[in-house]
Amino acid sequence: MKIALIQPNSPFLINEKVMPNIGLVRVGTELQNRKHDVDILDFSGEDPKRLKQFVNGYDLFGFSSTSPQFPYTMNLFKILKEVRPDARTVLGGPHASALFSLRKKGVKDENIGDLECFDTIFSGEGEGDGIEKMFLDGWQDGGIVPNIDDVLIPDRDLIDIKGYKYSLKGKPTTSMQTQRGCPYKCTFCSGRDIEMYNKTRTHSPERVLKELDELHDKYGFESFMWYDDEINVNMSRLEELCEVLSKRDYQHRGFVRTDGIVKHPESVEWVKKAGFVKLCSGIESGSDEMLKIIRKGTTSKMNAEARRIVKEAGIHFESFMLLGHPYETYEDVVRTYNWLVDNEPDDFDINIVTPYPGSKMYDDTVPSTEFEGYDWEFKGTFFNKPRFAQEDSFYKGLKGQSHSDIRTRTLTNRQLTDFRNEIDGSLKK
Repeated sequence: MKIALIQPNSPFLINEKVMPNIGLVRVGTELQNRKHDVDILDFSGEDPKRLKQFVNGYDLFGFSSTSPQFPYTMNLFKILKEVRPDARTVLGGPHASALFSLRKKGVKDENIGDLECFDTIFSGEGEGDGIEKMFLDGWQDGGIVPNIDDVLIPDRDLIDIKGYKYSLKGKPTTSMQTQRGCPYKCTFCSGRDIEMYNKTRTHSPERVLKELDELHDKYGFESFMWYDDEINVNMSRLEELCEVLSKRDYQHRGFVRTDGIVKHPESVEWVKKAGFVKLCSGIESGSDEMLKIIRKGTTSKMNAEARRIVKEAGIHFESFMLLGHPYETYEDVVRTYNWLVDNEPDDFDINIVTPYPGSKMYDDTVPSTEFEGYDWEFKGTFFNKPRFAQEDSFYKGLKGQSHSDIRTRTLTNRQLTDFRNEIDGSLKK
């Protein structure tokens, strides 16, 4: 078949052309391997009306979408159907997988029905034998790939990889993923109820090095942004991986958990030797009560100790913070501010919690009448479920804007937004 895989535009992002959707590239690579003729139509930063130029050349149109991208995915779908009402369509990606999980549990949600305009709604990873289900009608579960070393290295010739621009310490940088899934239980994280996001699987060190070398030899990259949820879940694997990475003069940015650093401070020397120049961590809050409520599994003291260890190793440390946790108060916000002041991360990002399908905050919410204008509650946080097909929902975009309609019992959405802007503005100066 002649297949078009479509990456939607994301105009809410500060820059749409930073990192490509490698998940879509992996699907395209596997479809090519199965003798299909595949193009990726990438509308990142592009006018979606350009889709009209391509509508007559394909047998199948496969759309990938996250939840915040979905209104723009639907716009592309409508453009396609205006010109080719008979076009066969598939929806895959995180949004479809998250709502598939919700549907399977019997939860009623109008966002589920909004997906049924597509001929196929595909959940799971599209690189194993389950990929054949994308050619069937209705809701389909493609499952996951148990051994991800069986997956082909993504054919990045399918996209304009050099058209994406990200710099790490002055070097052009592209994205990598050496691990899938996260075993932890953070309530705000989309994917806790989805197998492909909560079951950890890793590439072997040899397979990682092979892909890095291909990116270097074919495209000239020697700097890499890792999209593993956290590189230090398995310490024995990390030590082995770092030993292999140390054989190359590549540099890396990756995500870590602070409890792993505190329990194994020697691991920071491993990653430094391997070429990691920047480590990022979800600190989330300076309040121990908040960390307990969101099931983070860390403490503010532990987070501070990890920051100290990384600083002494001379590695750049970036902290990711959130406001709007269940039952959060003004005093909790002050603790978050004080954590940043006291520990001086090299950089930080602070946003407002935005519940997405697949997270406990979204999936386990209950109806509420406690606050006018807020229809749903998750354990002391109140919000409205967006109609993702029609409206924006993102936690940070252009000029610090967000579409996150959430409040706690004592803090309004306006207060949370003002706190976020004040902390971000004052400390980054």
